[in-house]
Order: sequence, then structure tokens, then C-alpha cells
Amino acid sequence: MKRVKIIIQPSMILAALIFFFGCTKDDASMDYGFTKIYMPQSVIRSGGTNNQYPVPTGTDSSTWNYTIDKVKGKLNITMGASLSGPGVDSYSVDIKVNNDTIQKLLNAKLLDPATNVIMPSSMFTIPSSLEVAQGKRSGFFTLSIDYALLKSVAYRNKFLLVSIGFSNAKTYELNAPLSSAIVVVDVSKIP
Repeated sequence: MKRVKIIIQPSMILAALIFFFGCTKDDASMDYGFTKIYMPQSVIRSGGTNNQYPVPTGTDSSTWNYTIDKVKGKLNITMGASLSGPGVDSYSVDIKVNNDTIQKLLNAKLLDPATNVIMPSSMFTIPSSLEVAQGKRSGFFTLSIDYALLKSVAYRNKFLLVSIGFSNAKTYELNAPLSSAIVVVDVSKIP
């Protein structure tokens, strides 16, 4: 009987040590994934399959993905950067236009050149960079389009396209396939 007691006591101590030191956070509270910067507009409507971001999108003026500033004569489209994964440090990206992608789609007849037109650079403005503060996962910027030019006769019943993307990411790397979006403005649906 004494021999059984001696064997049980060390086993109990070992089990208690494993129980107390083997416990970790549950999976729901653990950090997961890789932190990368991406553009939410690249996946909102297309699921990331073609990175097209149609404007307008929404059911009414309270959900449209644009606003019209009548005083300044601008159609403003809010765009942004966001993080995947567990990151919380500040980060920044340069914002660039790369219409070569659109030109390739037009040349390959994947977009109809009769109705799809590359937006002239004189028609819009974007900031050159975006900085997101520490603790924030997302930041926003505005693609601002000249409303009078947009609604001119030259673009009636056309789709105006501009490819906006990120480069020179600081702190985190870019999720390359999701770091740009082709903004597709359906001129006929803009009031």
C-alpha cells in the first residue's frame, strides 16, 4: 500500500505542473495571420477577382460610395488602406495612379473601348501618400473628380476608369494582389 502512495504522489505533482504551465490563451484571443496592407475597395464588389470598384454603389444617398460637393464642384470617392492580421503599429503608403493596367485590358478587348475610357489625369486629384496612426487599423483618402468635366457631353454614357494603388509601404508589406483598385465611374448613373 505504501508503494502505491509513493507512485501516485509524483504523478499528481507532474499532472498539476503540466496543467498549470501548459495553459495558454484560447485560440480566439491569440494573434493570427500575417499583417499586410491592402485596399478594401479592391475586394468590396469583386471579391478581389478583378479589383474593380464601381461608382456608384449603394441604394440611396445615405449608402452611396461617393458624395458630391456642389460648392467645390467635386465628386468625392472615399478610398482607403487597411491591415490584415494582428498589426497595430503606425504605417504609411504612397498613393499612385497606374493606368497601364486599364490600357492592357482595353487593348486585349477585356473592356470595351467604345464605352470604357481612361480618366484624364487633369480630371481628378488624389493625395500622394497616406499615413495611419498607431492603434488604427485603417486610414482613408479621397479621390476627388471635377464634376463639370465628369458630366460633360464627351463622357455621356461612358465608364471613366482610373487605377489607384499603393507603393512604398512602411512598417508592413503590401498584399500585392489587393493593393490597387480600378475605380469604374458609371457617368450615366451619377446625378
